Amino acid sequence: MKRIGTLALAATTAAMLSGCVIVAADVRDDWSHNGGDHGYLYGAEISERSEDITILAHSNGCTEKEDFRVEIDRRGDDRYDVGFRRIEKDFCKALVPEGKRMTWTYAELGIPRHATVMITNEVGR
Repeated sequence: MKRIGTLALAATTAAMLSGCVIVAADVRDDWSHNGGDHGYLYGAEISERSEDITILAHSNGCTEKEDFRVEIDRRGDDRYDVGFRRIEKDFCKALVPEGKRMTWTYAELGIPRHATVMITNEVGR
């Protein structure tokens, strides 16, 4: 009986360790642009409370805010479209699957407080 329990434990452990993770994601060779549009981001968040914009961008370990040009298009009564375009590639070789998180304040971007902001980048992996 003890041998059956040991075999069951070994089989369960082997099954758990042999699993694989499948991620449904687009594979991109160039994250800097998509034709005439802004580049892809892993994610983006607009905070109304602290009035800032945070993006999550592809990184090989050396990505910084200075690697992006922020393009702002005023759409009328305190409405702004904001796009992030990578202008410098990240040639580092680090494994950063979660990407790099970077934040710009409205003041830093010249956007007035309480404005309505829309990010124009596509989101993908």
